[in-house]
Amino acid sequence: MSNKHTYPPKRRIYLDTLDDKHIDRFITLSNDPELVINMGWPSFRAGEKKRFMETVEVMSVPSLNKGLAITFSIFVSDEEKPIGYVCLKGMDGRHSMAELGIAIMEKEYRSLGYGSEALELAINYGFNELGLGLIALTPYPFNERAINAYEKVGFVKKEVLEKAWRQESGELVDLLLMEITREQWVSGKC
Repeated sequence: MSNKHTYPPKRRIYLDTLDDKHIDRFITLSNDPELVINMGWPSFRAGEKKRFMETVEVMSVPSLNKGLAITFSIFVSDEEKPIGYVCLKGMDGRHSMAELGIAIMEKEYRSLGYGSEALELAINYGFNELGLGLIALTPYPFNERAINAYEKVGFVKKEVLEKAWRQESGELVDLLLMEITREQWVSGKC
């Protein structure tokens, strides 16, 4: 048996351009009850690509305005299969910050670390390629699995944003603001 190791280690996932085929696939997966609860999005029907992307790119961090959004599909390396997306959004050139959104759309790939790997790739891209200084995200306070994944890669809980998100029903609910800075990421503190 060989003791050879590759450096850097081969990742199980990679990010690539989100295209229409991926959006169609994600729309068919979007009505999973777990996603509906944890993402807070409305039901989607076939052909609603524009509405799906508008939902993916909607902003929830109060200090950011609508700006440039870059959305990638998350692929499983060995299968060449898109399993979800990650989006950096709200970049307007005036601030060196962005909001991050992520969803593992394929149910069988959740809770296996693929989301954490995608977060690491997106954070690296944001800080090293886009020159961001801060990345924020806003999960629901009850979404413990997501919060644990975000903390695992270095996001820090900042505050509860009370009644900050309007559900499809019209109800206003709380969000948890979490952030990571370039300094935290680079220093390895995370």
